[in-house]
Amino acid sequence: MAPAPKPHVLVIGAGVIGLQTAATLLRAGYAVSIVAEHWPGEGQPMYTSDWAGAHWRTHASAEETELCEWDAETYRVWGKMVEREVYTSLHYWDTAAREIADGASSLWWSALVSDFKVIPPSELPDGVHLGVSFSAFAVNVPKYLQYLLFSVKALGGRLVRARLPTGSGIEAALENARALVGGSRVHAYINASGIGAKQLARDEAVEPIRGQTLLVKGEAKYIATRLGKSKNDIRIVIPRPGSGSSIIGVTKEPGIWDTSVSENSKQNILDGCKDLAPELLGKGGEFELLGVQVGLRPARKGDPRVEAEFIGEKLIIHEYGHSGAGYQNSIGSANKVLRLLRQHKTAKL
Repeated sequence: MAPAPKPHVLVIGAGVIGLQTAATLLRAGYAVSIVAEHWPGEGQPMYTSDWAGAHWRTHASAEETELCEWDAETYRVWGKMVEREVYTSLHYWDTAAREIADGASSLWWSALVSDFKVIPPSELPDGVHLGVSFSAFAVNVPKYLQYLLFSVKALGGRLVRARLPTGSGIEAALENARALVGGSRVHAYINASGIGAKQLARDEAVEPIRGQTLLVKGEAKYIATRLGKSKNDIRIVIPRPGSGSSIIGVTKEPGIWDTSVSENSKQNILDGCKDLAPELLGKGGEFELLGVQVGLRPARKGDPRVEAEFIGEKLIIHEYGHSGAGYQNSIGSANKVLRLLRQHKTAKL
């Protein structure tokens, strides 16, 4: 007797969320196809995953318990995967922010991460209110995306390049996607379309958060993050393992779709990150600039949307709105999609 065919899942989108979810579902025994317009390494401004700094730093508050668990799952999995990508991460706050209202003991993730320590006041940079150090992961973005893409291919995933029409609504777009992969029966659709969910799902809560970073010569000794006095005042340094380069930045500009380079932001980043990675400065006390990157974080007002919905007889699991936390959310978010699929395994689609 021939074995029953594997349930076929069609993923829309090939960013870090879509690729990780596809790989997770393939390992769980599903047949998976991905339909996407943009793919890793093409340098498209609307493909945000290429432009990420990408390191493990949670964006979740203690009250956002599901997001905390996603980040924790990713931290644990990455810890088993990597060796040389582990760095000491230095995290500084210039003010007594809400997340450190009771000092470092307020940080929900202090018990999760390895080697957590409070930095003595005498060792803090000027103007810093509190600092901690811990072991974290820096991601070489091009290599990691290629690893995910290779994993999907090696596990039998099917890849289709296409731009889906959205003018007639999501159901018509998904039917178009089904035709592109051969018209076979689809058990479920995963909407991992990132910023494209604004049109595909007609979700007005989706918005871009423009980010500009710089690629500079040399691998920084530490991951470093400094949170300033305002919500969007953030400085980061992230080494890219094995590349001879680091990412420095960053800007956070909600609602801005412009992907052109801001010379003013570029200079502010070059000046503002010097004290976070002095080992990268040349004889003249400046960074050697290798490139400028601008991307649109696929944000959503409120929380990311990871939930199941039926439209007609189609089971759709929406998975978008992770903003700048896509890499550290990716494994936990994919595992939630897997749980939702299993809950709906009897759906007649």
